[in-house]
Amino acid sequence: MRAGCTAAVEGIGSDMTDMVQFSFALSPRMRSFIELRDALACLESARQTGRAIGWLHAACDLRDSLLGDHGRKNVIPEITSLLLDMQSYLKNLHDEAPQYQERINQACEGIKFQIDQLQPGLPEATDYLAKDALINAYLNTQKKHDWLGHKLCMQQSVKALWEKSDVRTQPLHTALVPLYDAVTSLDGMFHDFVRWKQHIATGGTGRITPERGTSCGLLVIGLPRETVANGIIPDISGNKLAIRLRFQLWNPGQSPQDVSEDQPYAKMLVPVGA
Repeated sequence: MRAGCTAAVEGIGSDMTDMVQFSFALSPRMRSFIELRDALACLESARQTGRAIGWLHAACDLRDSLLGDHGRKNVIPEITSLLLDMQSYLKNLHDEAPQYQERINQACEGIKFQIDQLQPGLPEATDYLAKDALINAYLNTQKKHDWLGHKLCMQQSVKALWEKSDVRTQPLHTALVPLYDAVTSLDGMFHDFVRWKQHIATGGTGRITPERGTSCGLLVIGLPRETVANGIIPDISGNKLAIRLRFQLWNPGQSPQDVSEDQPYAKMLVPVGA
């Protein structure tokens, strides 16, 4: 059994639900995925809680991803490519983990369905994001030259318009359902089929080197929620072959400070999307 597959098999089903997970993309494709995942999560949270400005900000981020604006690639081909990578990875695991073959088969069937759903693209969602007057007005408020255009009246406009927010948010939500499903499933498969490892950063610093011959697209660092609530945050530098990890303390109103004590953490390297 190959080392990368052994690690994944041993770690299937690891429970990290009590940890705050920090995602660090190690490739452009995975960066596109993380940007999309986070934009969708913010959009849905703002829709459910009625936060107008949060919804608009997330919609603008999503617009850039789906339309390929502001230097970003169209994200649909990127997500399809990651799904195919994950499918290949699972097929390699299939014969080496007989106890998980049923779960792997179900995951592969789910991937096939999600790819089929995404193949036509998302014309209704992209059309909505491209044309909606309020989204475009909010996008213009981010531009420095827009002093006399939309910036000064945006808050008053949104306050009144959001009294009937469902009419505005529900059509986009419905159009995005296939993408929500694909992104949620893919993110879940990373955590279901890739192994977590426990480490200690001596003196607050550590070094992460992927196994020889393994290309990884994503690094996830897990910390206990209480640790993060106390202001401790991971920071990385270097490249995908040699990653330097250090922990910083972010106290309110103060500059970041390097942590000097040993810091336990969990690590996951995702061997797809490189």
